[in-house]
Amino acid sequence: MKTLSLINTNLVSDSDIQLLSPVNLTGTDLHFGIVEVDEPHFDPNHEDNRNFVLVKVDAFSCNYRDKALILKSALKMAGSTGIDSLPFAFFGSDFVGRIIKKGTDVDHFDTGDRVIPDCAYPEPPFPGVAPGVVTNEASKGWLRLHKSKLVSIPDFMDDEIAASYSIGGQTSTSMIRKTGVQKGEKALVLSSRSNTSMFILNGLISKGIEATALTTSDWSEDEKKLISPTRLFKIERGAADWSKYSDLGKFDVIFDPYFDLHLIKAIDLLEQGGRYITCGYKNQHPHFVEASDKKTDSERIHQSMLTLTINNLSIIGNCIGTSEDLNKSIEKFDPNKFIVPVDNTYSIENGDKFIDRTYNRNTRLGKAVMIYR
Repeated sequence: MKTLSLINTNLVSDSDIQLLSPVNLTGTDLHFGIVEVDEPHFDPNHEDNRNFVLVKVDAFSCNYRDKALILKSALKMAGSTGIDSLPFAFFGSDFVGRIIKKGTDVDHFDTGDRVIPDCAYPEPPFPGVAPGVVTNEASKGWLRLHKSKLVSIPDFMDDEIAASYSIGGQTSTSMIRKTGVQKGEKALVLSSRSNTSMFILNGLISKGIEATALTTSDWSEDEKKLISPTRLFKIERGAADWSKYSDLGKFDVIFDPYFDLHLIKAIDLLEQGGRYITCGYKNQHPHFVEASDKKTDSERIHQSMLTLTINNLSIIGNCIGTSEDLNKSIEKFDPNKFIVPVDNTYSIENGDKFIDRTYNRNTRLGKAVMIYR
C-alpha cells in the first residue's frame, strides 16, 4: 500500500520514490514522500503472534506529541549518510484501521473489525506489554499490535473522526474524572482551539458544566455555535498575566494542555479549593520556543506556591487515561452532538499539505486527517 513517510533526501531521491514539496517546521525543512509498503508476513498460528493482530491503517492523524518526534527524526536525517542512517521515518499516533489477521488467542476481535488505539496509562494492559501510546508509526500503514492495545468502535463513528479520537477522548475523560467537576461549578479551558481542549469542552457540555473557553484567536460564528453554551473569552497572545481581565472571573476547575505557558497565570484564577489540571507542555523541543513564550522566574514560582498554599489549591497531573476512560468516551459518543470537528481530510498525494495544515495553521479547528483507504 502507498504510505506517507519522512524522507532522508541524502539517501533517497525523486528517482526512487515520489517526493512531495518540503514543509518548513520551526525553521527546518521536512521532506516527505510516498513509499510503497507491502503487507508484512503474519502467521496467525505462530507462537509469537498468539496475542497479536495485524492491522491495516485506513486513516491517521498527528498529535502535538508527534511534532517533536517528526522534528527529531528530520534533524537526525540531516547530513546523515552512514551505514546506520535511515532512509525513511514513519510517524503518527492516532489511527483507525481494520484487523486483517489475528493470533490464535485473540478472541474478542474478528477479522474486519474497525479498531483504534487504546493508549491506557499507567497500568500495563497485559503482562509484559508496555502502557501508553500504542505506536509512533501509524503512517506506516501496516501495524502488528498486541490485542490489549486496541478497542473496537461503533459503525456510526466514521473513519475521519475515529482517526483522531483515541488520545483526545481518553485524555479528556480522564481529566474530567480526576477533577471531579460537578454541576454548579465553573470550569475554564485554556488553549481552547487545541484538539485536547475541544474534547474537554465536549465532555463538559455533555455534563452540563458551566464552562469558559479561553482563546487568543478569532472564532467564526459557526465555530462559536459548536461550543455553545460555552462562554468564549479572548485574551492577548503572550500576555504576561491575566489580572487585567477582571471580567474573566474565578473558577473551580481549570483545564490546561500546556502547563509551561499557563500554570503561573492560571493559579490566580482559581477559587478557594480550586483544582488545576494539565496534560502536557508546549515547548517539547528547543525549536518550538517562541518570543511570546514567557519564561518563569523563581520569584513568580514563589508567589504562585504561596497562592497555592493559602487558597488550598490543587495541581493535578494527567497522562492519557485508563481503558475505562476510553470506553466511556466511546459509549457516550453521539455523532449528532459531538463538537470536535475534523478540520480537513487529505489523500496521500497531498501529504505535504496534510503536515503543513497540522502544524503550521493556527486557524485550524480540529484535526487534519490523512486518508489511506
